[in-house]
Amino acid sequence: MSGMVAATGIRILAGVTFAANRNNLFIVAASLGFGMIPLIESGILLAAVALNAFLNGASGSVDEAQGAAMAADH
Repeated sequence: MSGMVAATGIRILAGVTFAANRNNLFIVAASLGFGMIPLIESGILLAAVALNAFLNGASGSVDEAQGAAMAADH
């Protein structure tokens, strides 16, 4: 049931224009931040995130990351 709610929320967010109104982005960021608070208290989630960051890491060069960031702004 919670998966259906999450999928519906993602589908709704896909239609939102974040570039036109920065408040939309702030609302989503704050909602995700508050929603993550209960998850962060879990040691299992913290370990999974830490291991993912450590083992997978970021691949690519700085130039590729800057290019992707510039493309996301437009």
